[in-house]
Amino acid sequence: MRTKSLPFAMKTSERIAHVADRIEAVLDANPSAHANPAAMLALRAAAAELGAHDPYASEKLIQLMEKAQVYYGARSFFRLPGTSRHLWSDMRDDLLDRLRMRSRVLASHGE
Repeated sequence: MRTKSLPFAMKTSERIAHVADRIEAVLDANPSAHANPAAMLALRAAAAELGAHDPYASEKLIQLMEKAQVYYGARSFFRLPGTSRHLWSDMRDDLLDRLRMRSRVLASHGE
């Protein structure tokens, strides 16, 4: 899968928002917890676009990717009831929202 590079002159807030949109699209297209290398590849490509422009966003993205590796990995992790639902909520609702909030905060400061 080939991705188009983001413009270098893009503000950090715009870059974070763009990456959050890409991650959201991947998560929404792949809502089931099962081995899914294609979803992980798409998430890694989106994460690579963010780079290290903002430490807070990078930290949240790392946390999201850690959870995605479990979610889209081996099913043996889901022996406890509610584990996949909890991971989904962390990725889709919490961490993705935190990335979007960070983008809005930076945008309000002109970054």
